[in-house]
Amino acid sequence: MADSTKLQRQLDLLALLITRRFAVRPEEIMEGVPAYADQWKSGDPVRRDSTKRMFERDKEDLRKLGIPLRTVAMTIDTEPTNGYIIEKRDFYLPYLKLLNEGEEPQKYQYMERSRPANVDIHASDAPLALNALRRVAQLPAFPFADAARSAFRKLAFDLDPHVFATGAPVLFLERPGSAELRERVHRLADALIARKRIRFRYRGIYRGEVTERTVDAHGMLFQHGHWYLIGYDAMRDDVRVFRVARMEDIVANRLQPNSPDYEIPADFSLDRYVGREPWELGEPDEQPLRAEVLFRFPQSMLAERNGWGELLEKKDDGGAVRVFELHQVNPFLRWVLSFDGEAEIVAPVELREELRQVAREIAQKHRVEVELDG
Repeated sequence: MADSTKLQRQLDLLALLITRRFAVRPEEIMEGVPAYADQWKSGDPVRRDSTKRMFERDKEDLRKLGIPLRTVAMTIDTEPTNGYIIEKRDFYLPYLKLLNEGEEPQKYQYMERSRPANVDIHASDAPLALNALRRVAQLPAFPFADAARSAFRKLAFDLDPHVFATGAPVLFLERPGSAELRERVHRLADALIARKRIRFRYRGIYRGEVTERTVDAHGMLFQHGHWYLIGYDAMRDDVRVFRVARMEDIVANRLQPNSPDYEIPADFSLDRYVGREPWELGEPDEQPLRAEVLFRFPQSMLAERNGWGELLEKKDDGGAVRVFELHQVNPFLRWVLSFDGEAEIVAPVELREELRQVAREIAQKHRVEVELDG
């Protein structure tokens, strides 16, 4: 009789899946995991149903632990079914290589999509990285504390003891409401892993409206210091981006907890959202606002080189008017202000006036602070 303890069972399931390049059918899993096979091969319908329920529980437990066990639609002999896969590129930590003085990183050629990534770090930088990881791992509100602890253990294993000396502190300021935000992120992540539909109230920052939303979560993204949820919004009948800090009363569907409510579309990719500017993420409640910005020369050259917006008009003096689509207004206004007058909003008039109002508020704030200091 095979060892049927829960831990052994789940380790056997992991061992089976990570050795396969393609999705595995449920029947193969039932026959390949010893704790399942004993009951499955009996042919008894009652024992087989019990084995299926055991597999469902193990599968959900692994997902809650962060194991990227995915469900994949398959067709076997013209019959649709589901298979299961754990891709190595999502499961394994990157390979870490310490470089000696003067040694250059190797240019890796990846022949297999599932091959784990590689990370190179110079030995002289390793103590700084180790100390930074140790510091941030101790901050409970830091969103990547668990990942920092894991990276610390991996890096420390390869280093000599002398690098553990205490160095300069790593400063990290927790924002107000960090504990509440952390709870929201965990709740959303659990729902995403289980593929359970979520309901929440969303507060738009620009118009201040609050709406009830029902969303199938497709992915989460940490960018520009904020967490974002990307998913299918039933109200808009389209994929939308939501800032997690503006979500309230998040509730995941509790019906049929061991069955997913939906499948993430095969063509969905978070890569489409990585690297977007803050004003390009959200607002899901509103149509994008078209803004025309005049960049004076030579800032116009910088705007063209960096691909900011789309070119609308070139001026005789070398300046250029470029068009932007805004999903969030405030980050965009502050970005335009950073050009110190070398960029100017020319349309719409309401947005140009709003920029002036933001500038007046900032000037007033600093003027008051100077007076108080004096």
